[in-house]
Amino acid sequence: MTAEIGILNKTSVVIAADSAVSIGNNRVYQNANKLFKIGQNIPVGIMIYNNSTWMGIPLEIIIKSYSKQLNDKEFSELNDYTTDFLTYLKSEYSAYLNEDDSKQIIKDRLYQLLDEFSTHCIGELEKSDKKNKTEELEKIFYESLESTTSEPDSSKKMADFKDYELQTFKSEFKKIINEILPGFYASIKLPRKAKYTNRIYKALFYELIYEIDIEEDFTGIVFAGYGESEIYPNIIDLKIGEIISGRLRYNKPILSSISNKTSAIVSPFAQRDMVDTFFRGLDPMLSNEYKKIISQELKLLQNKIVDKFKLNNSDIHSFFNTAYNHINRKFFQKAIENYTKPIIETIRYLRKEDLIEIAESLINITSLKEKQQIKFNLSADQLILQLLQNQKVLYG
Repeated sequence: MTAEIGILNKTSVVIAADSAVSIGNNRVYQNANKLFKIGQNIPVGIMIYNNSTWMGIPLEIIIKSYSKQLNDKEFSELNDYTTDFLTYLKSEYSAYLNEDDSKQIIKDRLYQLLDEFSTHCIGELEKSDKKNKTEELEKIFYESLESTTSEPDSSKKMADFKDYELQTFKSEFKKIINEILPGFYASIKLPRKAKYTNRIYKALFYELIYEIDIEEDFTGIVFAGYGESEIYPNIIDLKIGEIISGRLRYNKPILSSISNKTSAIVSPFAQRDMVDTFFRGLDPMLSNEYKKIISQELKLLQNKIVDKFKLNNSDIHSFFNTAYNHINRKFFQKAIENYTKPIIETIRYLRKEDLIEIAESLINITSLKEKQQIKFNLSADQLILQLLQNQKVLYG
């Protein structure tokens, strides 16, 4: 798992990454290059995460090629480098891809989608006590299809797919999709109906043309630095997917900027739990457990009060729900006040050398956590003990 971070204040920007790359199950190699200069005289760096390749092409090759053709050309704003890079990627590397690549992507995504449908339907059917299992399976399947094919927010449609229509998608990929569907219907023991097939087409279509989900197998690229007219640094997170029908799947770049109002930024990428722990004062997994415990205990208390005093359950539920929300809000307000704000306030005044030290420390502790979990398959409490035993190495 990749550990990467960007730290910015008004005078400096630092990006840092480990060198680990995971291949297969728990096989980690410590030789990956994830940081690149965009030019000798340009104050912009690139960092990659999640995938080290794009469409099978090593990103290192693409970035070095882009830097070479850029020839130290400077843009007014950092965001212009992102736009130029996307244009270059589509124009220069589409030639290395062919129609079979798009077809294979469609096949892989369809198999994954159908497997999710199958797993969900079988799981729900096992919970059901209905006697007519075939009828119940059809009901569960269609309800699942309906929820998956509800129209997403139009603002989340990817830029290259604004004018891409469902009918065009069907005509392009109908042959390969129709080769797969009969086997799916047979395996799940469902009749092949047009209303099902049409919904499957739509579900796959929406999955491909709307924003890349964090769970997807995407390529992450971070641009950090200064445009020629910018006095403060910026950092941009760009998630890139595949090329389908000559169109590139990518999310709208997320820009975080230093300004007079925002004097410090800390942006973790990929594996971020240890960074969140440092800045919030509480491990995210422990935080989730805390919320579950509080919710469960309040629920038990609510039921006891209702039973003992014969009260209206809906009124008591509203009271306890409000109390739960207040507890959460106040707890995390304290975390921000006591941990996050003081650290951010410190970062805004630090020199470049100090920012480098912080970034390096956060990367090291994240990498240590991943190594120990992979090597020993430690539980959470065992991992904490291991980290404490290694604190002299980290901080001594």
